[in-house]
Amino acid sequence: MRSSLSSIAKVFWEQAGVTGPHPRDISGAVSLKLPIDIICLSDLTLKRIQDWLIKRKVVLNIEVDDRLLHGFILLSRGAGFIFINGTDKEEERRYTIAHEVSHFLLDYKMPRDLAVEKLGKSILEVLNGFREPTEVERIDGTLSGVKIKPYTHLLEKTGDGSFGDMRILESEDDADNLALELLAPRSMVLRDLSPRGIKISFYDFKSQCYQVLRSKYLIPDAIAERYSLKLTYAAIGPPSLVSKLGL
Repeated sequence: MRSSLSSIAKVFWEQAGVTGPHPRDISGAVSLKLPIDIICLSDLTLKRIQDWLIKRKVVLNIEVDDRLLHGFILLSRGAGFIFINGTDKEEERRYTIAHEVSHFLLDYKMPRDLAVEKLGKSILEVLNGFREPTEVERIDGTLSGVKIKPYTHLLEKTGDGSFGDMRILESEDDADNLALELLAPRSMVLRDLSPRGIKISFYDFKSQCYQVLRSKYLIPDAIAERYSLKLTYAAIGPPSLVSKLGL
């Protein structure tokens, strides 16, 4: 999965025409190349999203309790909106956009593209909810390993932000991993931190990794903390007993 996420991120930036150093303008790339509008609402909640949509004559029924959100993506017939919390810090908003775009690419666009590739453009009528699939389409979809039903949101059903379905947890984990690959590619971060033959402890490497993620790649604090740990394990392996003892 890691190599495929790297390829997906690379294609995204290439199609957006962005090849410069990081940090890159994720918001501009989305607005320029994807059929998605980014909507910034202060103190973002499900109720505020619903109110925004109702004013535009769109009804959205979500069967979970209202709460504060970092982001939310709404998709229909190949296009949609990403809602972000305008009260969040800029680095948080930037990460939220990358996370929601990752959902669009992994959970929506790529499965639709695969369905069209395997079954033809007429299958979009099914994916867009205009008709039910024919018996032949059902069989062909099963044989091809293609899902041929309208996209269903994967918002958790518990209402408190926890995940009651393993599919949701996996989807969120994949979106986080792709978001990080978009904003702070693993290979680039590790290249920035290459010890070049200098012996360095596990925790010193992790500390340096965290600082680079925060200062150069503008990754939010808590996310940089987790990502730096993962990258340190990948770069130099688990901490030695000496490192664990702080010696």
